[in-house]
Amino acid sequence: MDFEDKRQSPRHRVLKDGKIITVNNRSVVDCCIRDLSDTGARLTCKDPLAVPHEFRLLFLASLTVRDAVVVWRRDEQVGIHFTSAARPAPPRKW
Repeated sequence: MDFEDKRQSPRHRVLKDGKIITVNNRSVVDCCIRDLSDTGARLTCKDPLAVPHEFRLLFLASLTVRDAVVVWRRDEQVGIHFTSAARPAPPRKW
């Protein structure tokens, strides 16, 4: 079965800046959101090993966050599944 067939919703190519924020707010990793759907996304970042299994993804353009978990890692890419709906980001300078 092709990986594309396993997706719950279609992904759309995007090019958005984001930040990966650890659950305890102690670490932030810059990323680029490359594909996006209602249920997940594909991210690129310089150090994918710095991305924890569970985190919050901050969308800089809309200042919203979503909880997520890592589904796969390949080179500088990380596939994620969203575990919450989008909500306004807390006021803070990232």
